[in-house]
Amino acid sequence: MKKKTIIVFILAFLVFSVAQKAHAQEEPLPSPLLKLTDLIQQALEKNPEIAAAKAEWLASKKRIMASWALPDPKGEYDIMGPMVETMTGPQKNRFAIEQEVPFPAKLFEKRKTAKAEAEATYARYVALQRDITTKLSKLYYELHFIDASLETLKEIKTLLKNMESSAQARYADKSGSQRDVAKAEAEFSMNLEKLYTLEQRRESIAAQINALLDQDPMITLGKATLPEKQTLKNTLVELVNLAIQNRQEVKEAEAMAAKTHYAKRLAQLAYLPDVNVGFEYVRVGSGSTTSAKDGQDTWMFPLKFNLPIWQNRIIPEIQEAQKLEEAQKAKLLAVKNQTFFEVKDAYYRFDAASKIADLYEAAIIPQAKLALSSDQAGYEGGKTDFLNLLDSERVYLNAKLSYIQFYTEALKAYADLAWATGLDWNVSRKEPKP
Repeated sequence: MKKKTIIVFILAFLVFSVAQKAHAQEEPLPSPLLKLTDLIQQALEKNPEIAAAKAEWLASKKRIMASWALPDPKGEYDIMGPMVETMTGPQKNRFAIEQEVPFPAKLFEKRKTAKAEAEATYARYVALQRDITTKLSKLYYELHFIDASLETLKEIKTLLKNMESSAQARYADKSGSQRDVAKAEAEFSMNLEKLYTLEQRRESIAAQINALLDQDPMITLGKATLPEKQTLKNTLVELVNLAIQNRQEVKEAEAMAAKTHYAKRLAQLAYLPDVNVGFEYVRVGSGSTTSAKDGQDTWMFPLKFNLPIWQNRIIPEIQEAQKLEEAQKAKLLAVKNQTFFEVKDAYYRFDAASKIADLYEAAIIPQAKLALSSDQAGYEGGKTDFLNLLDSERVYLNAKLSYIQFYTEALKAYADLAWATGLDWNVSRKEPKP
């Protein structure tokens, strides 16, 4: 009998162990915490848009050397007919090579134009990096907002469950009404609706982040860690000056303005002639003379130059280049004006959101929590009705959600401010200079 009992016990233990292992395998493993700096570094390395912009910048650098290279030389070989005769004998064939040499100042202006274009391309490349990192940062902050809101709603879910239990207990002992139980259940269901909506938003945000990182859109992202509260060490005037000095859109516009300036000077140099230098060698056959130089080969250095006399071509080209320079200067001014607005807008959005978040953290949330605790105790003691308790719960929930929202808005405004100034406050860049 003892042996049967022992065998049954061992079998039951084995079945229980297998069931526990199966249950553990069914439970999803917790996702690792996300760090913004890691995401930004991955985006800089893998984002296809950034890779394309970098390739375009490297290609523009190669054009600098090609821009001021000389044209290909021309070679020539002539076979002479029987009628080509000189004093020293008949010409048999002729070899010639010719090189076009533009006016030196034109080559220098072409090089400056190509270099300015490369600088503009580099500025666009860095600007795209900053655009991607800023977008990624704001998506990360949105992910934090959702995760923090979900934690709050889960807290309220537990609270509502307790409130529902209290309402049912009071209804059971006839000190409360069934209406209180129904309202608690309705509030619980509305809380669930908020949870489902946020979970759906989280999946959308995760898909956008995965797209920026060039990874499988089905990858589940971990919980966003709480970003540190940001503070500004610069005044608005200092930030505007930093933006003018560092923002890539301003640098791109400046480089394009320089490019059009060099293009105008190149158009003005069209009045200066280009030169063709060459060398010719003629093979001469034996003639019918008694001269000592009979049949001697000949050579020469021909020198040619163009005559820039067609004003209907040169003048319109100069006028076109002047207008393009004026247009680019106007675009530069527009970029600076837009920069002023974006810096100021982000600065005041950050300042306002930070102050409101601090207000919620220091005053509104503690007060709402105190009122909720008081109404909970009052309802359980029969001194407060359920509507006051429900109202306190809603005030506390809205206060916590509003705090998370304004905290997130402050982080987003800070990211916009970093973007508007052209500075990388979240990651150090190691890209080579143009």
